[in-house]
Amino acid sequence: MVLAALSLLLVAIVVIAGMWISRRSRLTAARRRKDDEDSVPELYRSFWPVIRYFARYNRLLPLPGIRERYAHQIERAGLHFELTADEFLAIKEIALLVMTGVALLVYTTLVPNLFIVAALSLLGFALPDMRLSAAVRKQEHAYLRALPGFLDLLALSVEAGLGFDSAVRKLTEVLEPGPLVWRFQTFLRSVNVGKPRTEALREMARKMDVPDFTAFANAVVQASETGASLGPVLRTESQEMLLRRFERAEKAAYELPVKILFPLLTFVFPATFLMILGPMYFQFKASGAAGAF
Repeated sequence: MVLAALSLLLVAIVVIAGMWISRRSRLTAARRRKDDEDSVPELYRSFWPVIRYFARYNRLLPLPGIRERYAHQIERAGLHFELTADEFLAIKEIALLVMTGVALLVYTTLVPNLFIVAALSLLGFALPDMRLSAAVRKQEHAYLRALPGFLDLLALSVEAGLGFDSAVRKLTEVLEPGPLVWRFQTFLRSVNVGKPRTEALREMARKMDVPDFTAFANAVVQASETGASLGPVLRTESQEMLLRRFERAEKAAYELPVKILFPLLTFVFPATFLMILGPMYFQFKASGAAGAF
């Protein structure tokens, strides 16, 4: 009974604190840009004042390695304009508190098992990392899908007589906006403010952290430093990237039967056997033949 009261008190404190901080920070939240808010998930947007309140204290913690690792992951996920490392740590802390309160409530009312309490608490702490990793994989998939076509058009533009920067600018203007186009727009802004092309490409490759783009950036940097023509280099990189895309598709097709085996054994086959053998069992039992055994 005492644990149930404590768990309910913990959940109530978290909810009341969230409402109080949200009301206190309403004017600050209203001044955020509308496009910035629309890019944040609805659940995070509801708790955004609470997240920022926790993030202010996270900045005081000496966590340079962890902070840099999460900042790199956020950059790879394309969320660097919406989220900082301290705000992400705040999300993990809030999720841990909420799931701990839920775990204690389950422990006192349903299943008195400490393992379930620990598992739910760890789930709350690890769930933001899982969502961030999923966002990184989604961003990388978008890069890999758009990169071969972009490089093919870039090679055609350079072979037609445009410079590398002019060709990139033209493609970012005519192509449909997407993660890769936004990255190249950032590259153009860096070049426009005076950063060398090679340094801007290296920085872009480091932030994206995609092996295919890193190979492309290294080839362009090497061609620029040696004075080689960029047209053949871009054509070669485009063909190799398209070949690697087909190889990944073939690999995924070969792995599909193995990946689908577990869902079949877990969900499909038991349901199929139940539908086939269930009526046979009831008919066998209704016939009275079961009493002979």
